[in-house]
Amino acid sequence: MLDFDLQVERFIAVLGINKSINTAKAYRSDLRLLKLHLVLARCDCVVAPQDPLAFSNLEAALKANDFRLSAVSGQLLDGFTVDLRAIEPDDLVGYFLFLKETLGYAQTTLNRKIVAVRRFFTYLFDHGMLTDPSIISDLETKTVRRDEAPKHLSAEEAFHFLDTVKQHGCERDYAMFLIMLSMGLRISEVVNMNIDSIGPDTDFYRVTGAKGGKNRPLPVPPVVREAVAAYMRVRPGDKAKGQHRLALFLGNRYTRITPRAVQQKLKEYVALTDLPESKKLMLTPHKLRHTFATALYLNGEDLRTLMRLLGHENIATTTIYTHVDKEKLRASLDKNPFAG
Repeated sequence: MLDFDLQVERFIAVLGINKSINTAKAYRSDLRLLKLHLVLARCDCVVAPQDPLAFSNLEAALKANDFRLSAVSGQLLDGFTVDLRAIEPDDLVGYFLFLKETLGYAQTTLNRKIVAVRRFFTYLFDHGMLTDPSIISDLETKTVRRDEAPKHLSAEEAFHFLDTVKQHGCERDYAMFLIMLSMGLRISEVVNMNIDSIGPDTDFYRVTGAKGGKNRPLPVPPVVREAVAAYMRVRPGDKAKGQHRLALFLGNRYTRITPRAVQQKLKEYVALTDLPESKKLMLTPHKLRHTFATALYLNGEDLRTLMRLLGHENIATTTIYTHVDKEKLRASLDKNPFAG
């Protein structure tokens, strides 16, 4: 657990050395608003108090003060804990889209809040408390727009990436990245898979230990079963020891592969592709998940089903994929018999 409130105060203390009191105060306010959104959206990174009325009490206190934080609602908000390590890129993008499209914040105000969030997370990276900078890669002060977030690969680019992995990589890496692209799993969910997760007859894989401790069933495509079977034939399981024997994907030291190792392998394969430089720079394991979700949405999947497949707690998070609505509308033109 990496406590949000504690790290904000430490960040503000460090910030106060080099910034004015007003700047530090503004940053604390911006980050507190982020926490409030995460709590109200019931994101998986939120740990609620034991009081079953905690959410409703907070909402009532906000409503009584015209949805502004007061001493009462602020105290109630303090009762919630946010685990920084469980925050996903979707949570942050969804927050800024909410500020822009629901609350109507001006771009200049959004830019200031984006800078505050980016600076806070950069502080966490610099001090080794978080290790994946891609969580803030979609937060750009110039482009907080629905038609640009989240970034993803086209279907053709995704197939090209997989072909590159198959040509230059090993069975393990091909299976891992295929699972991300065809099942939409988070990197943490992939590395936590065990040898009994997907077998020759597995139609559905139940993701366990997902965000917030929630489980969800996912259909397993035949190509994934084949890729996992191919990897299992060469998996060096006899060299793994202890609890690592259960891990599906093993690293170089025959222990459960780490998210950092997966990220590094992705970078190596991306460098071998013919993808545009802009796509090479943006591609992370989480962008493979975005590619999966965007492809399903473009092909007619509804948001509720997409929400269940991705394991989102709140449909507000899933609506970030409606940035491709224009593409979806253009594609529908091909189905119009009178459009020719």
